[in-house]
Amino acid sequence: MLKKSIPFVFVAAGLGIGMVSLLLAFHRDVASAVLFVAIAALLDLFGGYIAEKLELSSEFAKELRSLSELISFGAAPSIIIYVVALRELPLYGGTVLTGLFMVCGALRLARFNVKTCQNRCHIGLPITGAGCLLSAFALWNPPAHLVAVTVVVIIGLSFLMISTIKIPAFRPNKAVYDTENV
Repeated sequence: MLKKSIPFVFVAAGLGIGMVSLLLAFHRDVASAVLFVAIAALLDLFGGYIAEKLELSSEFAKELRSLSELISFGAAPSIIIYVVALRELPLYGGTVLTGLFMVCGALRLARFNVKTCQNRCHIGLPITGAGCLLSAFALWNPPAHLVAVTVVVIIGLSFLMISTIKIPAFRPNKAVYDTENV
């Protein structure tokens, strides 16, 4: 019983860390918010690794992990970049771009949950990678006159998530629990 709950501890901790990152972003503590996204990524990685080694997998675990990833690597990075660079865009442009990243992340996770990994390749950019890249980009704190660069980065990452581009998965074995390989 205890053995089966270990991966869920990592998923729950990642979800909590993602929520903390969101709150820090709302309070404009961008550096700390980005740090918490990175911590969530480490928890996601370790949770998947432990689940693989313990050979634990279930549909419930896959769905819970996807929800956790949507918060930690979809919502948190979206709000971080909104606070840093998008809130001043006219005609709700920042809101639309924030929503675009979230929707594409949700589509990526939904597609992953219905397809399986083939030939150890990701189909599209995993939301974990996209969220970490967007969060790291926010640390640059692009000047107002370079907001176009931010727009291109968000649109590019969003469409990479929903693309059918095959990206090599750098894992030695196919994960039993890993829900991020498709």
